[in-house]
Amino acid sequence: MKGRNLLFSFPKSVDTSIVNRLDGSVVSSQSGVFYPYQHQDFYAMDSLFLSPLKEEEIWDFQSISQVQLGFLGFLTLRGFIREDLELPKLQVRGLSKQWRSFLAKENFLGKQVPWETLDFIPNLVGDTPSPESGFVKKGHWANEFHYEKKEGNSTSLFFIATKKQSETDVAISDLMKDFLLYSQTNHYLERAYIRKENSSYFYLNAKETNPRVFYRENTSEFPSFLFLVAELKNKTVILPN
Repeated sequence: MKGRNLLFSFPKSVDTSIVNRLDGSVVSSQSGVFYPYQHQDFYAMDSLFLSPLKEEEIWDFQSISQVQLGFLGFLTLRGFIREDLELPKLQVRGLSKQWRSFLAKENFLGKQVPWETLDFIPNLVGDTPSPESGFVKKGHWANEFHYEKKEGNSTSLFFIATKKQSETDVAISDLMKDFLLYSQTNHYLERAYIRKENSSYFYLNAKETNPRVFYRENTSEFPSFLFLVAELKNKTVILPN
């Protein structure tokens, strides 16, 4: 998977000192403004949203006009990591009309997500709870966040787990196996990206070949977490006559 174009801009920032936190993590004391661009590449999203943390951050979505759950998932993951490190909430600005409408209809900000928007998002009544995840064992993590969106014949979802509270090692391969069992009942999995603080799997179901899985080791200063973002096609249900 070499040679990918990473379609994002690096943050504008001031101050260059580094803060060594009491828990051993390293955080830049810079303030930064991030400008992601619209694309479909999970590796590029990983490189940006899991880049070194700034003490204060603003994420400008003016170049991401269309709603995409990959960006929303990675953004929310970064928010949870910052929350675990007791950093200020990241702020989002430059949301398009589509993004504002989506967040309002889903009452997404009312789901206790660890980020806030500088744009006005109306708080609508009639929130529909996100479904509980059926493919991850409970009890290993203090924070577990599952969001799923069905649109037409497609379903997109992401799952985030942070603040590990169990000594048990939660293998990324176990999450992949559990998710595949969970998804195959009503869906065809098209692609999925599963990320741990030090490794990742990218699953791609190409039509012309057998499904492919790419593994990559990642080094980071982040505390333990699990993250999954996936795109699926819904199976057609044939009702009996």
